[in-house]
Amino acid sequence: MEPSIKAKNISIKFNITSPKLELDIDTHLIEQVLINLILNAVDACKNQDNSEIKVLASQNSNRDIVLKVIDNGSGIPQDILENIFVPFFTSKTTGSGIGLSLCKQIILLHKGRIIVKSIEGEGSVFSLVF
Repeated sequence: MEPSIKAKNISIKFNITSPKLELDIDTHLIEQVLINLILNAVDACKNQDNSEIKVLASQNSNRDIVLKVIDNGSGIPQDILENIFVPFFTSKTTGSGIGLSLCKQIILLHKGRIIVKSIEGEGSVFSLVF
């Protein structure tokens, strides 16, 4: 995905804080979650100057492994934030509303959590906690 993202003048960076992080996951399903979150971040960053997406992997103090997709895009309006994981809910003209609800289901099947923090006009952070 990196070449198509850079072609849109969006910087993408990856950072793994510990090279020994291990997860017992279905890599294909989690890859689909990450692709969906990155594509959403790309969409949020379009028409923005100095757009940047970061994908981070780390282990927090209570031993949870956290994958984060961070963007400095348009952010999600607070009035729709609670609905973004509802099936078929979308704020996009071309969206189907199944991407984030599917992501949540995949994370729940892995006994994980998906957490979102977003400030309109500043960007969003989606955290996958395992």
